[in-house]
Amino acid sequence: MRRYPGGLFGVAGVIYGVYAVVGAGALFAGWYAQRDTIDRLFDSSADGLPSSSELTAVVASFGLIWGTLMVLALVVNAAVAVACTTVTREAVLGRPARFGQVLRSVKRFPAVLGIQLLSGLIVAIPVALMALFMVLTMVALLSRGDAGPWLVLMPFLFLGVAALAVWLGIRLALATPAAVFEGQRPVGALRRSVRLVRDNWWRTFGLLLLAALMAMGLSLALQILTGAFQSPADSLVVDNTDTGWFGSAEVRALLADILVGSVIGLLVGSVVQIVGMTLTHLTAALVYVDLRIRKEGLADALIGEVGQGAPGPQAPPATGQGG
Repeated sequence: MRRYPGGLFGVAGVIYGVYAVVGAGALFAGWYAQRDTIDRLFDSSADGLPSSSELTAVVASFGLIWGTLMVLALVVNAAVAVACTTVTREAVLGRPARFGQVLRSVKRFPAVLGIQLLSGLIVAIPVALMALFMVLTMVALLSRGDAGPWLVLMPFLFLGVAALAVWLGIRLALATPAAVFEGQRPVGALRRSVRLVRDNWWRTFGLLLLAALMAMGLSLALQILTGAFQSPADSLVVDNTDTGWFGSAEVRALLADILVGSVIGLLVGSVVQIVGMTLTHLTAALVYVDLRIRKEGLADALIGEVGQGAPGPQAPPATGQGG
């Protein structure tokens, strides 16, 4: 992948950059709309605190912004997944992946977004059933004072549900590469992933786990590094009798340090997010290619397609592969 840094990290950086600008703009708009209430909340010299209705309006405004940004985060993740898989596809075919080409491929994100929503829903079903069971057990415990043997079995059920969720997640983990490489629709891509992972679950799990651990290790190391920029507030002693808490020079200096540390943490976190997500999606795409080479003789097909200038590897007929 050393030949493809521009198309890979360039597009990912643009996508996350646009998301950051939109997020900052939304937060600024929320602050601007509620600035009077927010100023009164933090101004010690103001006459009284904001009313409950005003505080509710602030919480509702920023809650709406948070929900919108979470939805946009799903779109961003889908777009980055398409970009990473496209770069892998071109690398496997031995073709260059230029910035503009990868950026244009992002238009396929609706299919990948559908895959992520469907796979998330499938994985969430056993988790939701477990949560319902826990609620019913707690209700029985509170109403009758005895939940029977179910309370003892709850830890084992929790482990079983967690294992089932991981098993399902790995079975569906190659759906995005199937959609990008083969042009599969969401449901077809999920079925394709299940067929490819069959008899190779542990190998797929190990490779994806290794990529996740590498991303987590990088994130932890950078968080420890940026933690040095945070100023401890426990030892701060402020005399705010006359000036108020926010009128103290010590508090203002502390807030400035926190602001600088937060900005640095945000920038570093964005870099970690880009690297971590690209690493995860690249690993899934490479595992997809590896399994197709092992199970379907993809290498010979790729050689023929490169020689003929074909658009890309397609899925073999579904007959004989099971459901």
